[in-house]
Amino acid sequence: IKPIYPNPVSDEQTHKVREALWENPKLIDEYLDSVTLTDEKTELLKSWRDHHKKDMFFLIDYKPEYAVVIGSNEQKGDRLYGVKGISRSMADAMQRELPIQIEAVLLPFKDKIIYDSFISSMNISYAEGAKRAFREMYQNALEDGILTRLD
Repeated sequence: IKPIYPNPVSDEQTHKVREALWENPKLIDEYLDSVTLTDEKTELLKSWRDHHKKDMFFLIDYKPEYAVVIGSNEQKGDRLYGVKGISRSMADAMQRELPIQIEAVLLPFKDKIIYDSFISSMNISYAEGAKRAFREMYQNALEDGILTRLD
């Protein structure tokens, strides 16, 4: 896939490459060995290799500066992440009633968390009891704050 605009490669093909990459993020090293990039771009790709988070999340809230998703931390507890869009916010991309179960890849980008522009959502609606449980999860996880950096 060449970095040109407009790119003639379909979203389906791009998604297959994305899945292969996040199944084996060491592919980034092979790419870095084959190209010459600025130090800034090289460090960015290395941060993606080392600090990406591919997981199932619950999109739980929209703030003016980011969307809030609940995921698990290293200890399998709940953790809140503040996620910005690359070209579209999650709010614009999803346009559905919250909470929404999604699969996404979170990436560090400078001092922010972004997603890689692909989001899979589950077509599930939640009754009031489940929504109350999500609000409780959110409030409990809020004690540790909203993580806005992955590195």
